Amino acid sequence: MQPLNLEAFSLYWLMIGAVLGSSITPLIWEKRRRNPWLGALIGLMTGILGGQIAGRLILMLVEPASQSLAAVLSLLGSLPVLLPLWLWVKPAPQQRIRTAGFVAGTMTPFLFYLLTLSIFPLLWAIALAFFDYSPRNAGGPILGLGRDNPFVGLQHFQQMIDGSGRDGRIFQNSLSNTLLFTALVLPLNFVITIPLAVMIESVHAILKTAFRAIFFLPVVTSSVGVAVIWGYIFNAQYGLLNQGLEAVGIPGVSWLQDQRATLLGIPTAMLAVVIAYLWKDFGYNLVIFIAALQAIPEEMKDAARVDGAGPWQVFWNVTLPLLRPTLLVTSVLTVISSFQVFDLIQVMTQGGPGRVGQTRVLVLDIYESAFRFERMGWAAAISVVMFGVVALLTVAQTRLLRTRWDY
Repeated sequence: MQPLNLEAFSLYWLMIGAVLGSSITPLIWEKRRRNPWLGALIGLMTGILGGQIAGRLILMLVEPASQSLAAVLSLLGSLPVLLPLWLWVKPAPQQRIRTAGFVAGTMTPFLFYLLTLSIFPLLWAIALAFFDYSPRNAGGPILGLGRDNPFVGLQHFQQMIDGSGRDGRIFQNSLSNTLLFTALVLPLNFVITIPLAVMIESVHAILKTAFRAIFFLPVVTSSVGVAVIWGYIFNAQYGLLNQGLEAVGIPGVSWLQDQRATLLGIPTAMLAVVIAYLWKDFGYNLVIFIAALQAIPEEMKDAARVDGAGPWQVFWNVTLPLLRPTLLVTSVLTVISSFQVFDLIQVMTQGGPGRVGQTRVLVLDIYESAFRFERMGWAAAISVVMFGVVALLTVAQTRLLRTRWDY
């Protein structure tokens, strides 16, 4: 019988105890005329400490008899500590100003999860970027940093700028591939979705609903499934695309494997991934644009038609300017999503073809550096750079597309 993983159970006790304590205690304290926000804080700390202490105690006492029962009971180990806090707290002697206990009981667990699962990992990644950290090495007493995981300062970032060594060259290639992928996806997405949204908006309501559902289906489809399907289409030996080309007398192309195959100077492997990504993702922006078109007052279009504007002039001078707020939102979301592309490329090309990789992007570089080569410090540095680039692009898009008016 293998021993239980105490590190994993410590995390379970932390999360479960924190949620139980911070969500239920404010409701009880408000009912007894006490400050629910103070109750949320006390319940949070009691749940965390009580879960750790009682969980370990339950494991120690029950595990010799039944390991599975000990594991289940230990997950609720914070309850014996929280129950006295809920049952024996006395009502306040006088009526106090009552605040919303439901709000306190809802917001406190949410803020705790935001702190532990979002803010702390972000700060941890920033800290790791300045260390040559690997989980295989014996580090110092503080979070495993130091000793065999030495502090290297800005060395990682300097290597990225210089392109020195294999890691530096791979990073620069990954960054350029990610920027190229985003530069292709963003305009092509808009070229597809905006005209298509205008056409769908002009049809009957029943057809409009059907078209929205049809075009949105790829968005909810598994990315791995989409990658497998498009990988089959672009396959050099038995792919549907090459079979169609050969049927009309055009020789097939090794779309995903030949690093010399290009179209307009762009590797065909990159174009194949872009096509697969657009097919899966464009339905999301399409639905947003359809909703935005429905919100544009018809009176503005009618006024333009009265002045003699044709359909193209109405679209270019009325509809498109009024879509600028929606263009900003969809542009930012598309750029962020493009920088996060991973599963399509991992399944279709594994970052290839070529030694450095014509489709190797930043997230794939982060994944392989962290989990294949266990170089967490270098992967964290790439993550920080990626975060900074996305932030700069978001600011640039906001300044370019923001509006100071409303309708």
